Amino acid sequence: MRLVSVIVPTYNPQDHLLTCLASVFSQTYSSYEVIVVDDGSEVQYAPLFAQLKDRYPSLRLLTVTPNRGVAHARNLGAAAAHGDYIAFLDHDDLWDSRKLELQVQFLDNAPECGYVTARQRYFFSSGIESTPSWVRDCHIGVGLPGFLPGTLLVRKAVLFQLKGFDESLRAGTDDVDWFFRANAAGIKTHELPEELLLRRIHDKNLSAQARAHNKELLSVVRMNIARRNAAKTTTTQ
Repeated sequence: MRLVSVIVPTYNPQDHLLTCLASVFSQTYSSYEVIVVDDGSEVQYAPLFAQLKDRYPSLRLLTVTPNRGVAHARNLGAAAAHGDYIAFLDHDDLWDSRKLELQVQFLDNAPECGYVTARQRYFFSSGIESTPSWVRDCHIGVGLPGFLPGTLLVRKAVLFQLKGFDESLRAGTDDVDWFFRANAAGIKTHELPEELLLRRIHDKNLSAQARAHNKELLSVVRMNIARRNAAKTTTTQ
């Protein structure tokens, strides 16, 4: 069985991290390691990280000081990974128990694919009673396409080929940029039909910082269009 490295970036995680990791350690696939990257959490969260080490002795905990953003945390975890395949899960989200099993099976049988994704579904965290502005009402309770780190299983060689995530992007668009670059590089992929990622809606989602997120997203789209046009110009010369 191929080893999968599961990387969980986290910052001031509260109890969401406990349920997140429970979904990871409940996977039906057994060959995996878990790397939690503490991206400069405040000192009051130290007991929570100690609790995690007691509960999951095999867990590897990396600490970043000061906070450098989720892209850096993901890249740091990937650099420390021992697995042939790499998966990511944000500390407030959950996986279906079959996530790794189904995706490893697919990549093992599809050597032409560099990575595989799956579908996702939103769910409300306790205490959240209305849909936030950054989520459409029609997207609640239905399966959605999942071009997100939480649905991703990628070959380590492919992740390194693309040089990981852009650490200059700090408003939650480093994943969008990564998928743009993977597409531009011609990396073949496939989306599984199963809903394997459950995305928690709560009051501190990074995506909820809508103004900064949308501004950075526009910049990412423009940057990747410019990159694509430059590549076309080079090939026609």
